[in-house]
Amino acid sequence: MALDLAALKTELTTDPTGLGYEPLVTAGADGALSTLVNLVRDTISVPRGIIQTWEVLAATDAAEYGALSATGKDIYKTLVSAGVVDVNDAQIRTILSTLFPAGSVTRMNLVARLTRKGSRAEQLYGTGVSSDQIAKALRG
Repeated sequence: MALDLAALKTELTTDPTGLGYEPLVTAGADGALSTLVNLVRDTISVPRGIIQTWEVLAATDAAEYGALSATGKDIYKTLVSAGVVDVNDAQIRTILSTLFPAGSVTRMNLVARLTRKGSRAEQLYGTGVSSDQIAKALRG
């Protein structure tokens, strides 16, 4: 999938999270912008990608699993029987969040295990952004 250059331009020119793009945009410092937008930050979490299902099992609180409906248990068993889970997939994340709501021990454990620190580029586009892509977005 091609990077949405219009969305990248909006990110760089509006700086919605206050990362400090403006002086670099003004200076035409595409390489420095690339470094800044690709910088891994403690405050940004992104999905880890393909994980082993034992990690989902290890994150699951037994009491919360026991409280699932029969349908919820079936969905959970099907998910963990696959061997691997693609936590980049929005539908998989929706399934897990539906089974284990915000504030639950399992949800907190899953967030901790299934995500990693990431960059603003990964958060927005799922991948890093090159200085060439920045140049095209800003001046293309």
